[in-house]
Amino acid sequence: MLLRSFSDKELRVWLKLEYTNPGGSHKDRAAYYMIKQAFEKGLLRPGSRIVEVSSGNTAISLAWIGRRLGLEVYIVVDSRVSPTKVSLLKMLGAKVEIAPLVPPEHPLFKRNIAIAIAREKSAVFLDQDSNDANHLAHYESTCVEIVEQLGRVSAFVMGVGTGGTITGVGRCLKERMGSDVKIYGVVPKGSSLDPSVSTGRRSYIEGLVGSTKPELYNKYSKYVDELIPISEEEALAKLRVLMMNEGIAAGPSTGAAIAAIEKLKNLGKIRGDVVTIAADSIVRYPHILEKLVG
Repeated sequence: MLLRSFSDKELRVWLKLEYTNPGGSHKDRAAYYMIKQAFEKGLLRPGSRIVEVSSGNTAISLAWIGRRLGLEVYIVVDSRVSPTKVSLLKMLGAKVEIAPLVPPEHPLFKRNIAIAIAREKSAVFLDQDSNDANHLAHYESTCVEIVEQLGRVSAFVMGVGTGGTITGVGRCLKERMGSDVKIYGVVPKGSSLDPSVSTGRRSYIEGLVGSTKPELYNKYSKYVDELIPISEEEALAKLRVLMMNEGIAAGPSTGAAIAAIEKLKNLGKIRGDVVTIAADSIVRYPHILEKLVG
């Protein structure tokens, strides 16, 4: 859909409503591709176990797909994740482990817990941060739909979490349209991918990259032209505007993308048809919704 309040004669901002997918987010695509690939490789069969580290959306998508395929699903989240997402995961039958906020080398770091579960339960660790199927899902589906619906676009702006969406869509658009199409990744200020020399408080935007650099993003980062750091406050401010002016109840990563688009517009870096994604809904973040209302 076209965003009226963020568009003008020179710039048209299009929002792809991925929260309308059955699992409520764009992560349905990656979850399906990762499970499908594991079945094709003979790693999974009905009754098998899978484990994943997720901020919530990939976890929910894996839980509902896994439930339908007779898989036992183990999910590791960190303690900042929305309680609503944890409750939904449990309702879908997933077994949830909540990891403390500790450095990556600590045995209780979320990824290390997932590896331990995979070993103990003979489960397949899908590892979305490094799984090529995550990238391929958006290369083969998300991007194709954007091209079919809009034709040529001038830029794609998207938050960087695992890097699957931004690099998958970016690779596809550049192969189809050449180097003129620009790909902008959005990252929280102070995160591991913040290109600035910021020394202030690290912003936390749920679903976007934090203290570690995703292997998948590193592998395909050549398809991203520039990273735009955004603070939590900037993301929430644009999310409020998006809800009040457009009636779009998207999640915080979408607010961050809109904030980045405004920065790029003010710098004269974008014009024409620009696309971003409403990855999920604010309904999954009641604690953030309360902030916006207050």
